[in-house]
Amino acid sequence: MCHSVRKSFLSALLGVYWDRGEIQLNRTMAEIGIEEPDDPLLERETQARTLGLLKARSGVFHPAAYAGRTDSRPRGSEGPGQYFAYNNWDFNTLAAILEKETGATVFEAFDEHFGQPLEMNDWRVSDGYFHYERDKSQYPAYPFRLSARDAARFGPLFAREGLWGDEQILSRNWVRRSTALYSIDSDVFGYGFMWWIAREPRFAKHGFAAALGVGNQMIAALPDSDIVIVNRANTYDGEGTPMGPLLDLIEAVLEARIGEAVAEPNLVALEPGEPDAYATQVPNEQRAELVGEWAYPPAALGLPAVTTVEITLGDGSVNTFSEVSGTFENYLQPDGWLVEEDSQERYLPIRDADGNISGISGIGPIVRSALVAAAEGETKTARKRLALVEGESGTYVETAEVILDLVRGARSAERSARALIERSDPAEIERRINGFGYGFLTSDRGELAEDVFALNTRLFPDSANTWDSLGESQMEQGKSEESIRSYQHSIDLDPENTNA
Repeated sequence: MCHSVRKSFLSALLGVYWDRGEIQLNRTMAEIGIEEPDDPLLERETQARTLGLLKARSGVFHPAAYAGRTDSRPRGSEGPGQYFAYNNWDFNTLAAILEKETGATVFEAFDEHFGQPLEMNDWRVSDGYFHYERDKSQYPAYPFRLSARDAARFGPLFAREGLWGDEQILSRNWVRRSTALYSIDSDVFGYGFMWWIAREPRFAKHGFAAALGVGNQMIAALPDSDIVIVNRANTYDGEGTPMGPLLDLIEAVLEARIGEAVAEPNLVALEPGEPDAYATQVPNEQRAELVGEWAYPPAALGLPAVTTVEITLGDGSVNTFSEVSGTFENYLQPDGWLVEEDSQERYLPIRDADGNISGISGIGPIVRSALVAAAEGETKTARKRLALVEGESGTYVETAEVILDLVRGARSAERSARALIERSDPAEIERRINGFGYGFLTSDRGELAEDVFALNTRLFPDSANTWDSLGESQMEQGKSEESIRSYQHSIDLDPENTNA
């Protein structure tokens, strides 16, 4: 997953259509017809221009889907173009502007103008999807999956002023405009048209501009040195590359470069590796019953649906699509689980009381449904559901078993928790227990949440976070005096804890 690198892809696409005269950067949101029906734009916000969104200087501070870093300010506090604020509303809405002004959609246009002309090896249109959060905005984010070698084909467009071989894919004018510095974000980077522009002298002299995303995914173009550098991180497993060491490594690479670049480098094609062990080939008849459109989580788990998952047959696999997570191939394993490509997340086909398929579910919803059943006194159902994931996902399921014992009043719950802490990472167990507590709190089961948080304070009495969470659960139940005591204890442990 490329995360915010996607924004530089869209910037380049807008350049394609600007070069053709199909997009005018000075058009306002009002003129284009950009609206938010459920939370309307302020009159001042409707005067933001496409150019302002490209620079993250729109002055629109509307909630947005897929928000990570958000430089928010009060709505209407800044006029269009006056203030740099990294805000996903700008970046998401630009995809809608692309479609409104040109009729082009992001992923098909990326394939037409970059994927095919640059002869990308791995890219498929289905590697992009629209991520909706309609309670925030009607405009979705547009995450991409792109391999390192395909990213390395995109970068040269910005290292060579829009050229791919002898073909001018983007105009020199657009490349220079989009990688110019318009705003200062830090001593290290400023911002262009959805590109990060290096400010440090060690990189500025190379013309360093980068597409950056979570985990410090990076496509860096250095036109003055004719170099492209790609960094990827496995954010599916929570991994990332620290920015400081990454920049130091890039500096070392640049300093090690001597002599002139070879005019015609000898490029060696990457030999195909062994297929992934999980990429099974299963006959259609074994997969056919999964085909359909299903609630997620499946109705049989008794949880409210948050989206739907459409399942179709692939070549030996099943393809899943939801507007929350996009399109993925999934492979049926001998143990009955499906394994998703790339992330290798596991999903289990869920059956209803009559034995019919009700959909598929990840481990999280199965565990939550078990705890909900336990909270409602359905211990047998809870145990049956938790048994579906026995042995899965390490401490997550083991911690759930502790919480299940706690909910049904077993005295062994705390003893089991301490044994789990002894053989695991204590910080991880603290986080997991707190997570289950908040699961009860957000589903209006305040007393159970308080029991879970109280357990965590006994297990981790020196953690300000556990006492803070206990105070929150007590406050939600109207237990003011108990809440104040818990919050005060949290502050005593950590005077800087602003939550408390």
